[in-house]
Order: sequence, then structure tokens, then C-alpha cells
Amino acid sequence: MSDSSLSPYGGRYIVDTSKDTQFTGAWVLLGLGLTFFGLWLDSRFLLVTALSIFVIAGVAWAWNHFALAGIEYQRRFSEVRAFQGETVELTLEVRNRKPLPVTWLQVTDIFPGALPIDGQIVSLNAATNQGEYTSFWSLGGFGHLTRRFRVECVQRGFHTFGQANLTSGDAFGFFSVAGTLAGQQRLIVYPRLYGIADLALPAKNPFGERMAEKPLLEDPLRTAGIRDWMPGDGVRRVHWKATARYQQMLSRLYEASEEPQVMLFLNVATMERHWLGHYPELMERTISVAGSLAVLCAERRQPVGLIANGFLPGSDQPLRLLPGRSADQIVRIMEMLAAVTAFATEPIEKLLLREARRLPWGATLVVVTAIAHEGLLESLRELHQAGRRIVLFTLAEHPPEGDLPGILVYHLPHLVDDLIAPVVVVGGGSGATF
Repeated sequence: MSDSSLSPYGGRYIVDTSKDTQFTGAWVLLGLGLTFFGLWLDSRFLLVTALSIFVIAGVAWAWNHFALAGIEYQRRFSEVRAFQGETVELTLEVRNRKPLPVTWLQVTDIFPGALPIDGQIVSLNAATNQGEYTSFWSLGGFGHLTRRFRVECVQRGFHTFGQANLTSGDAFGFFSVAGTLAGQQRLIVYPRLYGIADLALPAKNPFGERMAEKPLLEDPLRTAGIRDWMPGDGVRRVHWKATARYQQMLSRLYEASEEPQVMLFLNVATMERHWLGHYPELMERTISVAGSLAVLCAERRQPVGLIANGFLPGSDQPLRLLPGRSADQIVRIMEMLAAVTAFATEPIEKLLLREARRLPWGATLVVVTAIAHEGLLESLRELHQAGRRIVLFTLAEHPPEGDLPGILVYHLPHLVDDLIAPVVVVGGGSGATF
């Protein structure tokens, strides 16, 4: 169980002084009036009634004053990261740490409206444009209640579960008091991933055979293993301990000082003119392909990075993560893909030409795009002619037009065959967006 929780020990109650109450000055006037007429008419019934009003009002006021005291509200998730299509358990827990019972407690949580919660109703607040989930609780003295729900991770993204608004009061309904438990939690939903079979990739060399015309340099400080001795090996290269053990000349095998790297270029645009809009489902599947390729590289122990022409919420800079194979590299890539927005900062071909100059010459540039328009194809040809290694993944309805000699192209229309692209009318003509 994740330790991510929302409780008064992690935040502070902010009590609303504007109390919603059914007790008004009219009750005081009624009590005083009954007392006056009871004394005047010497009526014990009127006096007892007046005394009851004052006693009940006093008890209700004191009860309401302590209604939220000792109340602990916690919200926990079984996981704070999940993949699209998975479910996460959400636990809501209320504890009453005082002997005074809580006859009613209303909790309104700020929940993301994009994630269904086990059939529960998450209403949209038109004023704040936030989802709200309201629950009702009743606890005895030192009581404890727990409720569990399943959050369906149907949409990629960073989903924020915000503050909790608590309302309680006395058992008579005369007074009520509201409090806010500040703080928020975040549930990260990664994009759905495809396997090698789904992408129709060869298992051995998914990015093609690596050309060996330019051998990689060796790092003499890192020994990867041993091999047979060959004429030309220096004395320093001989592995003397292994030679003595196996009774034959053996030399050290060094690791490469420059590892083959893969840089993923993600195009979030689903139309050639990206400012005209986008097709959400097509973009989501393109992001899924990019994430699947990143995981494939990580499994093969290949340094992988990500550059996209989308950006993170609250930022105007494109996503850029240099290749690496550290333990948290794939986590950072998946989080970037989870958060990337649909708005393209610039055309992918412009970003590709600029960023390629900064990358190592031996890096493989893998372009993942929903469309393969002529501007992008021309940039790929230019980079290939300059000696860069290019691989293109496209989800377009039709394969790229024109010659792409030396560029490995994967056409993946089977991933979007079930999508129906609307017809766009531009300048009097019409055509599919792919």
C-alpha cells in the first residue's frame, strides 16, 4: 500500500467561520417569550419548554464546536503509478479520536473527472471545472470506518487528487461547521504499451543491422571479458591470470567507450498543420508506440533518450532527455510520456534537424509520428545523406510516398485500423487527415 495519504497530520484543518446553521435568533426570542409567558401565567409546561430549548441549543452548540476535533481523514492508493487500462485501489478512511460520536460527516474530495471510480458519481463543479466526490459517514466514539474503491486508469496523464472539504455538526441539525484538509496527491498513468508482436518488429534487430564501417573505441579501464590472443595484442592487453588458468594465451576484451545510443523523436501532431487541432486517440497510440520502443531499448540495455515537440503542463519548452541507461531512465521517459500535452511547440522536422546536430554521431535517430508528410520525409533524407542513422515509425493510413533509400521504415496502420478519421476541408478540398 502506498504511503501517500491525506490526513490532519499531513496538513492543517482550515475551519470555515461562516457556519451553515439552522439555529437563528428566532429560537432565542422563542425561548425568551416562552419563559416570559410561563412566569406570567405560572405555566410549568411553558417554562420546561423554554428550558429545553436553551439546554438543547447549548448542547448542540458545544457538540458542534467539537464536531471536527479528533477527526482523521486519510486517502491512500495501492499504487501511485499505473499503466493505462489498469486499476488502482483507493482507500478512504475516517477515524474519530474522541469519545463524542460523530452522527454525520460529509466529505467532498476533489477528484479528477477523467478517471472513473468504481461506479461512483464524480460530479463536475462548473465554477472550478474540477471533479467532486461526496461521501457521508457516521461514527461512534473512537470509531473507525474504511471504504475501498477501484480507480480505473482509462486516461494517460498526471491526475491530481486535491483537498478534502469536511462538514459536520451536532446531532440535532442546529449547527454545522466546515473544514478544509489541505494537500494533494498525484496518480500517474503511463501510456498503454505494445509488445514486439503488436509492433510487427523483428525480435533480433528491431532497429536494423548496425553498420560497422566505423568501429567503436575501446575503454581500457573497463574489462568486459576475455578472448583468444591475436597477433598485434600488446603486453598490457594480455590477461595473465586467465592465461595461467587456461594454459593458453588470452587477451582482455574491453567495453566500448561509446555505446550505441537510441534517441526517440516523438511527433505529437496528428495533422501536417499542427495548429489546426489533433485527433486524441491517434495521438495516444503514437505516444504508446514511443513508450513501447523506449521499454524495448531498456530491456536490451541500450541507452535511450526522448525528444518531443510537445511539452509538459505549465512549460513552453519541448521535452528533451538525453540517452542513458540508468535505473530511473525508463521511469523518467514514461513520466514524460504520461504528462506530454497535445499542443505541438513546432513542426517535428524543424526540431529534428536542430536536435540531431547535438547528438553523438553514432546514435540511432528513431522518429515516431502519426503522419509522414513531405516536409518530414525531406528532413529524414537530408539527415541520412549527412550520414545519420534513421528509423521511421509511422501510424499513417498509407506508407510514406517517395523514395527513402537507406532509411528503415516501419508502417504500422494495423494499430489505427479501428479509428475513423474525420474529413477535413481546407481551401475547398477535402481529404483524410492521415
